[in-house]
Amino acid sequence: MKPFDLNFDILLLRFYLMMAVIIVSFFIGMPYLAVLALPIFLSAMMGVSLFKKKNKPAATIKKVPVNTQKAA
Repeated sequence: MKPFDLNFDILLLRFYLMMAVIIVSFFIGMPYLAVLALPIFLSAMMGVSLFKKKNKPAATIKKVPVNTQKAA
């Protein structure tokens, strides 16, 4: 786990998950289950990445010959 290493799209998904846990817990009549949203909130705030990122090799750059002659 590495803090502050989280993509913005995953951050948004965690906030949606947190809100879903809170809404569902109140909807089913067990508001004390909303406490389960706290770890989700903290992981989103700290930006904790739970999965290792695979190191992608750097993209190879194709060298294109430059045409130095001007068009007439």
